This record gives sequence, structure tokens and C-alpha cells, in this order.
Amino acid sequence: MTIKPDADVIIVGGGLAGATLALLLAGQGLRCVLLEERNVETTSRRTDPRALAITRASENILRSARAWEYLPQDRIGYFRQMHVWDENGTGDIKFDSAELCESTLGYIIEQTVLEQALRAASNKQDLIKYYRPATLSGLKLDGPLVRAQLEDGTELTSHLIIGADGARSRLRTLAGIACPVHDYHQQAVACVANTEKAHDAVARQRFLTTGPLAFLPMADPHQCGIVWSTSPDHAKSLIKMNEDSFCRALADAFIHTLGDIVSCGPRACFPLQHSQAEHYCQPRLALIGDAAHTAHPLAGQGANMGLLDAATLAEVLIEARTMNKDIGAYPVLRRYERWRRGENFIMIKVLQGLKCLFESRLASVRHLRNIGLDVTDMLTPVKYSIMRHAMGLSGDLPSFARHQ
Repeated sequence: MTIKPDADVIIVGGGLAGATLALLLAGQGLRCVLLEERNVETTSRRTDPRALAITRASENILRSARAWEYLPQDRIGYFRQMHVWDENGTGDIKFDSAELCESTLGYIIEQTVLEQALRAASNKQDLIKYYRPATLSGLKLDGPLVRAQLEDGTELTSHLIIGADGARSRLRTLAGIACPVHDYHQQAVACVANTEKAHDAVARQRFLTTGPLAFLPMADPHQCGIVWSTSPDHAKSLIKMNEDSFCRALADAFIHTLGDIVSCGPRACFPLQHSQAEHYCQPRLALIGDAAHTAHPLAGQGANMGLLDAATLAEVLIEARTMNKDIGAYPVLRRYERWRRGENFIMIKVLQGLKCLFESRLASVRHLRNIGLDVTDMLTPVKYSIMRHAMGLSGDLPSFARHQ
């Protein structure tokens, strides 16, 4: 007798990548269970000052998941231009969406706003069932099924279990998948700041000797999401400062490009590292998002990498289901791993290389990188290629990420 599982797919982690994957799969008729360690009340009260850069490809994914329509229009920031320059030289590079005949390079949206939109979309989807708070405690393969045990004694069955539970993935640990971590010995201070001058829909990043400082334009023309990567000791001192002192330090570090910093919201600090799981899949198990990899935030690609994982895995699973294949079979999941692991590895290494390049104190390296910025700015085909790739308009994209 064939036993009907509780769901087609169990997803551990209901954050950005996990909830998006559930919506994409449910939209094509797959039953999904989402396990979240926090309940709704705890999540809604959580303060997270991070503002995320969302590419055009990620916009397409969120639209495909029917989550974009739940984003409040007055909370969606966008940037038409981007300006990057070096503290230790005169080199700079500017990108403009108009050069590609595009309306915008991307969007800046608070993480909590994105999560609320995904939760609202999920609540409208009958094929998604939440268990919260729920903590995974055990895992067992049983023929064509995987059995997930929760700490409260509940057991759930499915054809496939997916880890979207962050950099310290419990599912990855239970599966015995190694994930070497490279510590950058840096921390990122994040907050939302109000500036004297309008940002004019320009994303700005100044490479300091201690790390990059980014001002990301939000929906309010005088409001920017701040990501300041620096040494742990400096980050600690920035967190401890009172608001006035921090605002002065922030304005000085950004050479008052947007005038004075009028005020800022709560600050939070995050350790910086990169990691890559040795495997993205096993029979009846797959990893996406931070559970599979982490990267330096200097190009704002972390969330977008996770969304591309979700869209790619969704495409692979939906195609397998259409062809009457077992969605938890290892050959099916290996297609996803081959598609995404190499792409993520390249992005991680590019970001690591940029970090090392801009933090070098060697005079020769400083000279060459400033020349490189200026030359790249003048090489139009190269600059256009960089822009298209960063926007998610080129590359081996899953169908959900392409313009519909």
C-alpha cells in the first residue's frame, strides 16, 4: 500500500529563500510544509535594520511567486545609478540604467518588509502549511520518503526536505554535510539613516581601507540603508556610540557626500564570512540560500543568490514532477547542484577578490586599482556587461528569473 506523505516538500526555514521556494512550488500544485523556529508574534516584533539590494532577476522571481504585489509601494526604494569610488585615490566608476534603456538598476527594500510580503502571499496559498514555532530534531530516510522529527514529538513525511534555515543550518548538520567557513575578521554595521541631501536614486559605495561603506537609496528620498563593513573593534565602538556621535562618524566616513546625517535608526552588527557547503544535495535532501553558502555583502548579492537558488530548484522540481519523476531522487537534485554550486562559487570568489583588492595598503596595488576603475568606466562594452550581469539580465538564469 502506498503511503501518502504529509507534504510533497518540507522546507526548513521560512525566510526569504524558503518562503519564495514554497510559493513557487505551491503555485504549480506541490504541497509544501514550512518549518519556522520563531512564531509570527516574535518575527513581527523582531528589529532588523538591514536593507537588501534586490536585482531585476530577483524582482522577476518575487513576481512569479506572487509576493511582489504584497510589497507596499511606499517601501520600495529603487536606484537608477550607482557610484563606486576609492578612499585611497581618485579612481571611480559610475553605472546608469539609462545606458541600457532600463528604468532602474535594482531596488532597495528592508528585509522585514520583504518577509512580511512573503508571509502575506503564503497565507493566501492553500497548499502551504506552516508549523511554528517548530525545531527540527531528527531526520530519517524511509524508502521513497523522508521522515522529519520535531522537538515536540511531531513527525512529518515528504518526498523531499529542503534546508533554507540559514548559515547555521540545523538540517545541514543533521545530514552531515560539511560547510567550511572563511572568517573575514570583519563585521558589518547596518542601520537606516536620514540624510541632509536627497539621494537622487543613486546607490553609493566608498571603499575605505577598513572595508566598504554603502549608502543604499530607500523609498524616502532622504533615507538610506547603511552597510558599513569594518574591523570588529571599530564595529563595536560604532554600536556603542550615542546617535549624535554615530551620525557624525558616518557623515565624516562618507565625506559628507549627502551632507550631514540628520538621524539614524537602531543599529545592528553582523559578522562577515563566506562559506560553501561541500554538497548542495543528498538523496531526498537539498540546501538553498545561506544554508548552502554565504558571501561578503560588498556587492549586495547574498539575498539574490538565495532567490536564484530557490528559483532554480523550483524549476528543476516542477519539471521533474511534470515528467513523472521522483522529485527527491538524487539525479534530479544533482541537476540543481550542478546548476547553482559553480555559479555561487564564482560569485563568492569574485567578492573575496574585490575585498582583498580594495583593502590592500600596497601603493602599487592602490595605483593599479584606481587606474582599473577609470579604465573600466571608459570601456563601455565591459561596463555594460558588468551592469547586465549584476542586474540579473544575463547568464544561465532559471525561467522564473527571466522577464515574464
